[in-house]
Amino acid sequence: MAFPKPLKIDPARLVIDDGKVIDAAHGDWYFQYDGLDESRYVYLEGSGLLDLLADDGDLVVGEIGFGTGLTYRLVREAMAVCGFKGRLHYIGVEARPLTAAQAQAANDLRPEPLRWRPAADQPRAGFVTPADDEDLLLLHGDAASALSRLNARVDLWFLDGFSPAKNPDLWTPDLFTQIARLSRPGARLSTFTAAGDVRRGLERAGFAVEKRTGWAKKREHLTAQYSGRWTPRAKPTAPLTIAGAGVAGLMVGLAAQRLGWPATIHGTGEAAPGSAVPFALVNFRPSGDLGPLGHLRRAGFFHLSAYGPTARRGVDAVVADDKLRARWQAETDVAYDWIDDQRVRVHQALSVDTAAFRAQVLAQVDHRAEAVQSLPDGPCVVAAGLESAALLDGLTLRANRGQQELLTLDAPLTHPLNFGRLLLPSEDSMQAWLGASFDRNPPQDWRAVRDSDQADNLDRLRTALPDFAAQPTGTSWVGLRATTPDHIPLTGWRGENLGILTGLGSKGYLYAPILASSLLAEAMGLPVPLERWVWDALHPFRHNPQET
Repeated sequence: MAFPKPLKIDPARLVIDDGKVIDAAHGDWYFQYDGLDESRYVYLEGSGLLDLLADDGDLVVGEIGFGTGLTYRLVREAMAVCGFKGRLHYIGVEARPLTAAQAQAANDLRPEPLRWRPAADQPRAGFVTPADDEDLLLLHGDAASALSRLNARVDLWFLDGFSPAKNPDLWTPDLFTQIARLSRPGARLSTFTAAGDVRRGLERAGFAVEKRTGWAKKREHLTAQYSGRWTPRAKPTAPLTIAGAGVAGLMVGLAAQRLGWPATIHGTGEAAPGSAVPFALVNFRPSGDLGPLGHLRRAGFFHLSAYGPTARRGVDAVVADDKLRARWQAETDVAYDWIDDQRVRVHQALSVDTAAFRAQVLAQVDHRAEAVQSLPDGPCVVAAGLESAALLDGLTLRANRGQQELLTLDAPLTHPLNFGRLLLPSEDSMQAWLGASFDRNPPQDWRAVRDSDQADNLDRLRTALPDFAAQPTGTSWVGLRATTPDHIPLTGWRGENLGILTGLGSKGYLYAPILASSLLAEAMGLPVPLERWVWDALHPFRHNPQET
């Protein structure tokens, strides 16, 4: 498989001069003074958004030229004013994203309710979902290329890039082709420009284009509608059956609830063999992997809000070799601090109290103790770990056994430690779980505790942290993970009604949130928060040529 080259994103070159916010690279402005009335007229009114908000249906909006976030905030304001009862999913595309400081300087010219600020400087590459705006997906890089990496079905488009005369590289046939590919039938569009090349490009891509009176001194601007008849986005009515109550099934249940899809999790009567680990670590480690697995790990790390109060943030990672140290030194997307020359603290990493998380989900989502024995006629997601293969032929899964040990510590452990193995504090700060081992050929009696695994775990701890004092309590945990030959999860749909989410290996608590969101987003035509080429690489039957 050929992988796209990594994106190299330069920040905006912002100049603020007498109420004008200007991009020095193009000699064009983001807006003059506050830009509020012009943006409302051209985009909110010109696209027909205000009429659609009155209908209370779920909407997907795409904006080319996200800039300072003004149009996004105006859409949010309009939703509040009309009491919008649907759900908005907003896609912003920006070649040169503003830094947090630039966004603050530009937005300080506006009233407080209309200011948008990223939580921190955005990563240089890929898709970003800001923590405080869970329905906002930001795409960075060249617009046509960014859209080519997206799966979504868009209802409304705002084309707000710098003018065609000053930024001709944006307004290309490739851009219009990608906009058409992502548009629902009858999707609407508005742009500030009336340039002939833009009109002709949209028409060739399948849009019917009209001219509308422009704002202030501008004589005209363009509006358009994609071929076909627009209809409100249908919400799922048939309940979703979720087969499996491990972290994959729990996350599908949460994602379904968030999207308004009635769902029931089956199999809650027994602890999942792999997901029932006492505490789970969700960490980031710069791997240098530019393939789908590397992208999945990075994207998954920015998609962890579901754990909420069941997680403890901040993890210490031991940096044992020069290659890993160099990767950390080059890392710009993830916040971290060097504690000393051998340890990095990753602030957004977390450890999850798995029992508390499970209880949190089951308090919100309908569930049944009995496992699914056969696939139902209606929509179903198979998320049952190794048992998924018993429900569905054609899945290639392997068992991987892991064992952890509960230790008593001589001193409190304030942060989880990652040193190749893991040391995770329990509820008692004087105890921690150590592990887990890896056995890719587990025996039939895999649940039996092995002294050899305990010895191996302890030897690795002493080798990595020779001054760390701890003693085994005699309590162990043993689990069985579902893995794949290439270590990449199996995720996707077979037909309209059968979804698959399994094969997460030892990274279930990292992968499950973003994969569950992606799986249901694809089913509902919403923006998938994984790049298209990565999502395609997860196809659940890729190891079975007869199925693909």
